Amino acid sequence: MSNPEQQPGSAKYAFRASAAVGVIAFLLVLIMHVLGIWGLIYGMGNGDSPPPPVMTVPPPPFIPPPKIEVPPPPKPPMRHVARTPPKQPVAPPTQTAKAPPADTPPNDSPDTTAGTSPLNNVRPVYPPEMEEDNIEGRVTIVCDVEITGMTSNCRVQSVTGGQAFAQSALDYVSKARYRPASRNGVPVREVNKTYVIRFRLDD
Repeated sequence: MSNPEQQPGSAKYAFRASAAVGVIAFLLVLIMHVLGIWGLIYGMGNGDSPPPPVMTVPPPPFIPPPKIEVPPPPKPPMRHVARTPPKQPVAPPTQTAKAPPADTPPNDSPDTTAGTSPLNNVRPVYPPEMEEDNIEGRVTIVCDVEITGMTSNCRVQSVTGGQAFAQSALDYVSKARYRPASRNGVPVREVNKTYVIRFRLDD
């Protein structure tokens, strides 16, 4: 049988031995961790394997923008002016238009025109008020002369001296009888016969 007094001492020894073993194991593990970390830091940095290449993407080539060509504005069309030589002036034919008599075909003028002096010796009457004031006058009248020598459609064309002379001249030609116009010896009517009546103080 073992001595009971030796049991506490042996237990203490065993406890100390196990504690020392645990401490040593812990230190070994710690040292291994430190060596591992150191190896990772310095071993990987000093290795012979080159670092992986960095892929660089080259920039796309520069493509100039296309040139937009603007067409020039169209030139105005050339106008060709044809120069024609001036034409020689042609004198228009001179024609004397005469009013045909109402009773005769157009452009059939009488052989002789109506007379200008009355056949019945009628004289114009001088307006008394114009005679008192010593005023003279002149009246132009246009009438148609019928085949009987009487006047018709008389109208005043112009008057000088006053309207009293115009009225006296109209009364005069309405009473006068003239020689009618004739064609081939036959009396015909003549239109637009002009009569000039002068009023003078010395007559």
